[in-house]
Amino acid sequence: MRSPALLGLLGFVLAISTADAATISGTVTGPDGAPVRAAFVQARHAGMKMTVSVLTDNQGKYVVENLPAGDYRLSIRAPGLRAEPKSGLKLAAEQNVSHDFALQKGMVRWTDISILQGIQLLPNARGKDVLVNDCMSCHGFQGKMAATVRDHDGWRNRVEYMREAMRASLADRRGFSDQQAEDVAFYMNEMFGQDSTLPRSPTEMPGYKDTLTAIPDEALRIV
Repeated sequence: MRSPALLGLLGFVLAISTADAATISGTVTGPDGAPVRAAFVQARHAGMKMTVSVLTDNQGKYVVENLPAGDYRLSIRAPGLRAEPKSGLKLAAEQNVSHDFALQKGMVRWTDISILQGIQLLPNARGKDVLVNDCMSCHGFQGKMAATVRDHDGWRNRVEYMREAMRASLADRRGFSDQQAEDVAFYMNEMFGQDSTLPRSPTEMPGYKDTLTAIPDEALRIV
């Protein structure tokens, strides 16, 4: 049990850290000038390698609070829209700054969609079941696969690396056979290789609109 003195000290430290914290706020608009709802605004602290993400509200407004002083990079993630990030933002303790973003029309990329959308949209072919059940249960396809182009040997090497790195975890699933590894490498090469059969944007896939889900207002408060 923590003593009252310790609890009081912790409260005092938290009060100081909150009082010294900085805030970034602003508004995000689209190409037509209308507010953009549910866009991710990400503030990354250069020294601490810490990123805080918030979502814009129904008026396109965002607030990133309780930030320690330091240098920040501010960026936006909104499928189909783009804006140049703002780097070199120096925040002092208790400082409040405002930065607005006017987004331009862009292309929805495979790295922009969710894991669930990827599972629904990626074509069924040899290796997909293994990829979904054994690989994507630990990490998404967006950064590890869709953001990188490799040839078949390159994908095979990455699969072998993961087999070794995740040997203990895969053993709990009755292993990961040579055939499964080859099937995954085949599928990733077909989807994300140099001669990929996928269109550049998932919006070109049949049924893309059916994978879109509405974000409830309660979720906009997630930090």
